Amino acid sequence: MYPKEIMSDIYWGFYGGKYNSLEKFIRDVNEYNQDFDKEWNPDETVLACPDVTVQYSYWDHEGNSEIEENFDLVADHQSGFTAGEFLYKMHNQVVDKLENDDHHFFQGLMLLKKEHSNHHNNYYAPLYFIHQGS
Repeated sequence: MYPKEIMSDIYWGFYGGKYNSLEKFIRDVNEYNQDFDKEWNPDETVLACPDVTVQYSYWDHEGNSEIEENFDLVADHQSGFTAGEFLYKMHNQVVDKLENDDHHFFQGLMLLKKEHSNHHNNYYAPLYFIHQGS
């Protein structure tokens, strides 16, 4: 039902702070991908569900350990997430913890669980893990 991997063809780095505008974010991702001669379609529906749980990892310098953290996202439309909306919302969730981390480059998402308990509307959402590179 849900794809095992999504958005692995989009290049991005989780740094530079949070964005206040989806339009500005998409322009920046377009420019970033052009540097690699890549094109992406921010309007493509990449996940046809209204909620998703996303997991990522970061290095906690104070505790000197790796932390895995989950967060929930809700699509703007019941039909699901577009590539632009999904990446924009992920960026704003993780940038504060990843921008100074060695592994702050986005390399797509991998499905971990098809049905993960999500607090939104007693809905079982998929759980995806962010592939992060350095």
